[in-house]
Amino acid sequence: MEVITAVDALAGLLSLPQESDGKEAERQTLFQVSLARSEAETLVLDYLGHQGSPFTDNSKPPTLKIDNLPVLDRMALPSSPWKRLSLSLSAFLSFRGWFASVIDWQKSLNPKSWELLKSLEKSRNNSMAISSNLGDILEQNDHPAPSSPKVSSAFKQKVAGYMVCRNYYDWLVQTEKDLIILVAESSV
Repeated sequence: MEVITAVDALAGLLSLPQESDGKEAERQTLFQVSLARSEAETLVLDYLGHQGSPFTDNSKPPTLKIDNLPVLDRMALPSSPWKRLSLSLSAFLSFRGWFASVIDWQKSLNPKSWELLKSLEKSRNNSMAISSNLGDILEQNDHPAPSSPKVSSAFKQKVAGYMVCRNYYDWLVQTEKDLIILVAESSV
């Protein structure tokens, strides 16, 4: 017969909420990412609609290779959802700086597009919140402030802004998938 002391029982009780808190943090972050993904899908279309030709033409929007922009390469992703979330964390940290630049560019390029500017600001805030929550889940909270990238010409700013919105959406989709896996995992 095993004797359970009060200390053992208390230790068992204290460990349960921590597990529950971890799952709850994952669930809340999943909800936040799902909401941001839905908004980001609309943002991509709204962004294109405010840039003029060739962005508003019925063809594929122009793209460029943009240095330091977090581009999702699904073929190069690790198999572990934890490792993928670590990459997502890095991407969302980077998007904070990218969105700050895109907002500045759009204030100059489309100063009367208040709804677009509001959506871009919301995406920047979502990037900040998601990176904070992912940092908590992954226990990686020491991050330097991202730099704001520089792009010279107006056309390249428009293209870079589109690439930021598009890649932000791609990372949200991947992060949502990974969080669904983690939330579904049962504790052992």
